[in-house]
Amino acid sequence: MQVLPINQKINIAGIDVTCFDANHCPGSLIILFEPPNGKAVLHTGDFRFCEEMTRNAILQICVHSLILDTTYCEPQYDFPKQEAVIQFVIESIQAETFNSKTLFLIGSYTIGKERLFVEVARALQKKVYVTASKLSILECLGFTREEMQFFTLNEQESQIHVVPMWTLASFKRLKYVSNQYAGRYSLIVAFSPTGWSFGKGKKKSTGSRWQQGTIIRYEVPYSEHSSFSELKEFVKFVSPVNIIPSVNNHGPESSSAMVSRLLD
Repeated sequence: MQVLPINQKINIAGIDVTCFDANHCPGSLIILFEPPNGKAVLHTGDFRFCEEMTRNAILQICVHSLILDTTYCEPQYDFPKQEAVIQFVIESIQAETFNSKTLFLIGSYTIGKERLFVEVARALQKKVYVTASKLSILECLGFTREEMQFFTLNEQESQIHVVPMWTLASFKRLKYVSNQYAGRYSLIVAFSPTGWSFGKGKKKSTGSRWQQGTIIRYEVPYSEHSSFSELKEFVKFVSPVNIIPSVNNHGPESSSAMVSRLLD
């Protein structure tokens, strides 16, 4: 096994390979393959397009085939920038901090959504509670010493807890959490961060709020995949000869439809 460097071209079996940060979860990469025939292949994997990518000189080459993360290749998924959603969560927490008996829950995958709760902790200068198993994962993800100091294993030390995404899927599950903390907290405010909250027929905003009794649930369109407009912008930037959708590609018809939307 060989660990590949970032932003540095290396040769593997006659093919030049360069890895770039995919702006997805920690460790995710965009990979550029440059074979001797000159037909370069750019494989995004899961990624979130950002302006910094356009300033990378290595990416400004002629790409023959672009294998693209098309998770949100529908016009309805034109959700806000991550920064706007993070700010919405920060302000929503600030609006409730007058009540010392409010518990804030932020959803996270085993790996994924870290930027959201780290930036919340940084902005509010508050610790966030994580479980021991979650901390052991975070320790492997390259956070700075300053960032690691935002995490605590003492749930009494923080009103902001990082929890698995499934915990926030329904009010029924949140009611179970509420019952566990009935003696300490009188209000639960939960944030479920996913781009799917921006789907068809749903309110186009940085967050949607629902309340049942002493439980408030927010769906916030925080995504680590590119929005539809970002996909179009990335395709325009790369200008590939061929586009190969890697998600929701069920055959020639669906592939052609996605490519048409991206080039429209």
